[in-house]
Amino acid sequence: RSYTTAKKLKVVSYAEAHGNRAASHEFDNKAESNIRLWRRQKERLQVLPMMKMAERGKSAAYPELEAKLVEWIGECRQQGGGVSIVEVRMKALTIAKTCANTAGFKASYGWGDRFMNHHGLLVRRRTTIAQKLPMYSDTKLLQFQKFIKNLRKQHCYNLSLIGNADQTPLNFDNPYDRTLELKGAKTVSIATTGHEKSRFTVMLACMVDGTKLPPHIVFKRKTMPRNIIFPFMCRLTERSCLLILCSSARQCQRMLYSRTPFTMDAFWCHCMPSIKKRRQQDKTDLAIIPGGMTKMLQPLDVTVNKPMKDALRRKCERTFTAAGGRMRIPTLQDVTLWIADVWLELYPAMIRKGFLKCSISNAVDGSEDDALWMDPSDDESADCELPVCEDDN
Repeated sequence: RSYTTAKKLKVVSYAEAHGNRAASHEFDNKAESNIRLWRRQKERLQVLPMMKMAERGKSAAYPELEAKLVEWIGECRQQGGGVSIVEVRMKALTIAKTCANTAGFKASYGWGDRFMNHHGLLVRRRTTIAQKLPMYSDTKLLQFQKFIKNLRKQHCYNLSLIGNADQTPLNFDNPYDRTLELKGAKTVSIATTGHEKSRFTVMLACMVDGTKLPPHIVFKRKTMPRNIIFPFMCRLTERSCLLILCSSARQCQRMLYSRTPFTMDAFWCHCMPSIKKRRQQDKTDLAIIPGGMTKMLQPLDVTVNKPMKDALRRKCERTFTAAGGRMRIPTLQDVTLWIADVWLELYPAMIRKGFLKCSISNAVDGSEDDALWMDPSDDESADCELPVCEDDN
């Protein structure tokens, strides 16, 4: 059995007061030899973490050398440089010449493994740079929540009219990066159309109660395609963005003929003077999310975009040419049909949960009214602070 440091120290303190045999009977007949060992190790146990189970393994044979080596590795990594195991061993030989009690040090492979284990080091593959939050992100988050809260208090919006719109890029071809293959295969290939980097944009809009507005597709082309079933544009310009926003606002206002608030990111099209002027005419209040914080404050980014892209990849049907057997690129008609099907199949509960997580649909007075938009099966309720940023000017 192994025991935590806290348990060992408790046994030691009891043994010091009542004796080793009494401590053995008191604590489930622990061996007196263990109790004697723990009493000798008392000073070392007091500096260990209380939940540590054991201190196995040899201690460092060259502590001064390893301390300098860890410091050197930290400096290299702070500057963004890569460090290999061979470089560590070569540097250790150089440092050993300046340290005492390092006679016979060879910087072997075994020493390198023990050194890495002592200091929690691993060989890692380079990863992509993760998105960093902007400076003063906590302050901007609270300002945005306060802004939304004040808007809702001022205009008393109907919750079913609070919306969010966002553009998300999609590819004509989404091949898998991994596949099943027999062991020993020298070449593992996955067929593609050659258009895995050809992109188009889809603008999605949804409401707090889970209502999904018709998506708008933006293709990079000069001609107007025929037989497209729902709204699309050929380029994402100020005019196309204006048409999309106005269309979404009108569809919302047809429900109750009242003011419509929309939260959107800081994309340049959303902040154009013509957009602001038109939304004032349509009684649409636009709340601009601070730059770099869409992953925290935009419902579509939080809960919708990734599941939709995954479902779209599964929806794609692969077709091949009869002559050469090459994979065909999906037609615009196929793409629009797939997007329409995936968007219709998306669960409204996902959308409602996204608004709650972003603190947009939470009750303004701090009550439990925000549960109105959650299904009985949804156990997660928003514990985040009350709902919305600075003026969009």
